[in-house]
Amino acid sequence: MRLNNSPLLKWYFHLFQFVAKTRIKENDIDLRDIHTTLVMVLSTGLFMWAYALLAYFTISSPVPGIVGLICATVHLLSPLLFRYYNRSYCVSNFGLLAGVIHQGTFTYYTGGFMSHVLIWYGIIPVLGGVISGKKGATTWLFITLFISTIFFVLHMTGYQFPYLISSNGELWTHAMLVFGWIILSSTIVIVYAGLRENTEKILQQQGKKIDDLFRVLFHDLANPLGRISIGLTIAERTLPEAQTNRGLEIAKTASESMLEITQNIRKMYAVSKGKANVDLSMTPLNSTMDYIKRVYSTELDKKNIQFHYDYNKNKDVCLLVEPVSFNNQVIGNIVSNAIKFSPANGQIHINTYSLDSETVIVEIKDNGIGIPKSLLAQLFDISKKTTRPGTNGEPGTGFGMHIMKSFVEMYAGEVQIDSVESVNGAPSGTTVKLILKGQWK
Repeated sequence: MRLNNSPLLKWYFHLFQFVAKTRIKENDIDLRDIHTTLVMVLSTGLFMWAYALLAYFTISSPVPGIVGLICATVHLLSPLLFRYYNRSYCVSNFGLLAGVIHQGTFTYYTGGFMSHVLIWYGIIPVLGGVISGKKGATTWLFITLFISTIFFVLHMTGYQFPYLISSNGELWTHAMLVFGWIILSSTIVIVYAGLRENTEKILQQQGKKIDDLFRVLFHDLANPLGRISIGLTIAERTLPEAQTNRGLEIAKTASESMLEITQNIRKMYAVSKGKANVDLSMTPLNSTMDYIKRVYSTELDKKNIQFHYDYNKNKDVCLLVEPVSFNNQVIGNIVSNAIKFSPANGQIHINTYSLDSETVIVEIKDNGIGIPKSLLAQLFDISKKTTRPGTNGEPGTGFGMHIMKSFVEMYAGEVQIDSVESVNGAPSGTTVKLILKGQWK
């Protein structure tokens, strides 16, 4: 009989759908957390009820039996909290607390610290960890250690715990401890291994999709960009020698830059996959600045932004970088942001400093609107929304700084950003420092 036709499995998924109904609708939790909790409750619930009935029929005091039945009921119903809460940590704690109370009461009436049942406390942090991670494991580690220590201290001080269980009950208690540990430990490992295998399979599938997407993008972008560049070159050659067309020149430069960037990202991707190496070379900073001024001349003129860079001072400065990515993804991204967030008639200053004989600091400073502190802390986090419009409403993607930092780290460099936000007309601006291997020749 096929597994997916099993009546037991069908029953389980009906139960899961009932428990997780709200969470599925809201889509606000990883459903694997609910599966894990439900499986753990069902497997440990059998032993909870077994101990409750054993306490009721074999312990002469009614207290452990009543407490056991109440706790077993609460434990069994605890997954229903997922219909109202989306935090597996809270739901699992509710069920585990019922188990700890049940075991603690049973332990007290069957010899205290010398009771075999106390050993079950060892499984509680494991269950907490499997369901809600490190936080759950740590929480129940301290709780079970604290309660166990109380039993130990009371025993050492001569406290006489009641021993009210019958000999037949003691035998069944010991049997459940032996077989229960084997069954539960195996269940936990099987569930954990299953979740891990499932997660790895999903990650492999997603990785393959990303690989395929990159291959398509690299191929489909590079070809048309190459044709655009060729077309613009042909168009440029058809113009009379004395005639120049600045728009055509800018378009040609931009298309060539886009082609270089596409090829460079393809190479970066290959490096990340271990299929290629980054070719670093000593690159003159002056040539980079020539390129930047040529590519961003229109944007600079549009806002009448002054670009300050001392070619004479830096004529001998060379940086150990990969030239194309340094020009476009690093300096290009920084200057583009400086222009975007600067007001009309703003200024951008590029300065260099020698940190030591092999390290150069390149400082790009603007007098723009600055970056809010809350945004500055998340600037390099690709999972956070950091994009915002420029002073003239220029759009952005929010990926520029992350990409820039990734390339700088590939050069074995470091990025530092300081910014003062514009408040009530006070001086503001952003300073980006690139600490790179390099030298003054």
